[in-house]
Amino acid sequence: MIIGIYGFQDSGKTTLLEGTIRALSKKGYRVASMKHAPHDKSVDSEGKDTWRHWKAGSDPVVFISNIETSVIKHSNTPEEDIAAVIEREYRPDVIIIEGSKEGKFAKVAVGEVEPRPGTILKNPTVKSLVAHIEEEIGYERARRQLPGLDCGKCGLDCNRLARAIAKSRGKVADCKELSDLKVDIFVGGKRIAAGRFVSEIVDGTVRGMLGTMKGYEPGKDVEIRLSDKKQKAKK
Repeated sequence: MIIGIYGFQDSGKTTLLEGTIRALSKKGYRVASMKHAPHDKSVDSEGKDTWRHWKAGSDPVVFISNIETSVIKHSNTPEEDIAAVIEREYRPDVIIIEGSKEGKFAKVAVGEVEPRPGTILKNPTVKSLVAHIEEEIGYERARRQLPGLDCGKCGLDCNRLARAIAKSRGKVADCKELSDLKVDIFVGGKRIAAGRFVSEIVDGTVRGMLGTMKGYEPGKDVEIRLSDKKQKAKK
C-alpha cells in the first residue's frame, strides 16, 4: 500500500506521519517512508567525497557507514518508481510519502490545502488514519491470497471477498477455487488468475519435469523465468 500526506508548510504533515508510523510499528507492521521536498534541495553538498564521485561521472552514488546506507541519485525519480524498488527489496506493509501531491496513489490532505485528485481523507487523526491503513493492508493481503478468477462461487468476486475479509466479515477459506498449492503466475509483472485446477496442473507438471533434473530438491520453492526476447544470431 502507498499513501501520500500533503499540505502547506507547518500544517502538521510530519506530526501526523510520525504518529502514524509509530502506531503502525508498535502493531508489528513494516513501514517505509519517503520525504518529497518541494524545492531544489540535496542531501549532498559540494566538496564531499560523494559529490566528487558524482561530478566524476558516477550516478547513483552510495554512501555507507557503520550506521547508515544512503543512495544518492542526482536526478528526479517518480515516487511510484522509488516505491517499486522499496517494495521489491524490502517488502514493507505500507509506504508513506510526505509532501507529494501528485501520483496515482491514495492521498491525505492536511491543513487548509485544496484537496487534490486521489485524496481519500482530510485532516484525519492518527487513530483514524491508522485504522484506514490497517484495513487496506488487510485487503491487500487477502487479495494476494485469492486466485483472482472472479468466479462468483462464494457469492462475491475476489475484490469484494477481499474487502469483506479486511472488514472481518469473511475469510479466505470462503473461496471455492483456492488451492492448497501456492502457485503464482506473472506475465510482464502482472499476476495471472489461476484457480485450483490450473494450480494443480502447473505444480504437478513442473515438479514432474524437474524431478528428472539434477539439483532439484522436492518440497523446495521453484521459480522459472521465461523471456520473450529472442537471442540474435551473432554475426
